[in-house]
Amino acid sequence: MNEAATLPDERLEAFHATVLDGLPEAVIVATPEGGITFVNAATLALLGYRAEDVVGQPITMLVPRDPGRRADPVKWLARWAAEPDPEQSRFLDLTARRRDGGELSVEVRVREGLIGGRQRYFITVRDQTARRREQNALKDANLRAARILMVAEDAIVSIDADQKIILFNPAAETMFGYRAEEVLDQPLSMLIPAYARASHAGRVESFRDAKVPSRMMTDRPEVWGCRRDGEVFPLEATITKVMAAGSLTYTAHLRDVTERNRARDKLLESERRIRAVFDHASWAIALLTPDGRVLEINRAAAALTAAGAVRPLTGAPLWEAPWLGADLAAGPGYAEPLKAAIHGAAAGQPTRLEAQLTRDGAPLPIEVRLTPITGETGDVDYVLAEGRFES
Repeated sequence: MNEAATLPDERLEAFHATVLDGLPEAVIVATPEGGITFVNAATLALLGYRAEDVVGQPITMLVPRDPGRRADPVKWLARWAAEPDPEQSRFLDLTARRRDGGELSVEVRVREGLIGGRQRYFITVRDQTARRREQNALKDANLRAARILMVAEDAIVSIDADQKIILFNPAAETMFGYRAEEVLDQPLSMLIPAYARASHAGRVESFRDAKVPSRMMTDRPEVWGCRRDGEVFPLEATITKVMAAGSLTYTAHLRDVTERNRARDKLLESERRIRAVFDHASWAIALLTPDGRVLEINRAAAALTAAGAVRPLTGAPLWEAPWLGADLAAGPGYAEPLKAAIHGAAAGQPTRLEAQLTRDGAPLPIEVRLTPITGETGDVDYVLAEGRFES
């Protein structure tokens, strides 16, 4: 038998007071008219009152009506107290007033019951300051993230586990030529050339099963996009996957590298042309560091070295190279003037000197010109050595 049901009325309220006082959650007991008949210890600790301050006072003393809201606390109690389904009993966000005059964001829930045959409302009050703080922090973080997405220079496209587009920022609109509302909930394949769709879908599936959370373009085959007008263009992509609320999403940061690739190809072509001239020039050419070490040397210069020489040409000082007529090249009369001339060019002074090698037993006169090459700062970055001779 329920112990409370056997108690006389005057002890029944004391019984409920004892039970409620032991709860860690703040509980207020009030009449249907909103008069407070009991507050437990957790309520007093939460709001800072003494029991005698509030018992007999209207509930609006603790939860005043907010001028900015339509909800009247007393009418709200009457509306929701008799809700027959406990699962439907709801919390309302209200502002409680502390004894010191401060305000406290609370959740309030009410259930109707009887004490000694008298109707009472049992009001549960929860401090939601921490939760509200967390919500505001999350809201601010989401707002910052949204602003970053909106102003990001990179195109950002997110897809769900079915490879349907769920985010398409303004930079993506500019890149692909679609408005966001035209692509949301559409398959990602609409942004990929037809010939690459199947392989790309397979790579996404492979990435799903991989342990790494992100993947750079350098880890992938080259990526291509397709604009609204059908133009196919190269992309640099970084892909990230995130599991949130049980759902997997992928986010790609995309850059159109059309101009960068064009500049790269132009530079490579320029380098090929320079290399062709460098390697096929009829006179000897070597590119040196300021201290005289060989960085590059062309075919004509390499042909002036002794056959079968094991000493490498690059990386060593030019005056130590195994030139033809080593007996002449090794002597101080040859090496020292060349060394001094290179140091002079490294100091910014163009230098010219004449030397003589030996080829097939015959003398080979050679004119050496040393030209300093300066960089943007005005310092000498390289020394260009040119050897002209009669072939």
